[in-house]
Amino acid sequence: MAKEITKNKNTCPKCGSSNIEVTTTDYNFPYGRGDDTVELEANVPLITCSDCGLSVLDKKAQAIIHEAVCNHLGVMTPEQIKALRGLYKLIQKQFCEVTKLGGATLSRWERGIVIQNSAYDNYLYLLGFIENIDRLQQRQKQNILTTLTTTEKFQPSFREIEKTEDLIRKQEEFELQPSPTVGG
Repeated sequence: MAKEITKNKNTCPKCGSSNIEVTTTDYNFPYGRGDDTVELEANVPLITCSDCGLSVLDKKAQAIIHEAVCNHLGVMTPEQIKALRGLYKLIQKQFCEVTKLGGATLSRWERGIVIQNSAYDNYLYLLGFIENIDRLQQRQKQNILTTLTTTEKFQPSFREIEKTEDLIRKQEEFELQPSPTVGG
């Protein structure tokens, strides 16, 4: 357990003391469920109140823990996903327009709220190759052109039904029937 002690200007949420220390420590935690549970380790900052002894993990520690889980699963970390988007100099909305990923989904991945599954992670990996982004952008342009020509080709048409006395009689006699009850 490596310790790096620094004074923090925050106050303790329990006792209000400003006598706070931040130490860097190896944090072991379980990940998974049942027989699939594994013990993971992350080196995190631990914030401790010297007066009341309260110890907490802050947002930075949570991000480090999240990164350890991503590394264990073999998927991209939030920082790597942001870097991927940054590679193309696209804001989230633009990246989502090209990739068809949901904006809320991408935002959750980048903020470390959730971890993408392996299929999405493979998609993100492939997006790291510029030719794949180019292909998606080209496909999007082709779909727009195809949609325009398809709309022009297939105009809806209506057929005219001749109103005969027989048709009028059938319309007047038509009634909806109740659906049969099951088991009764």
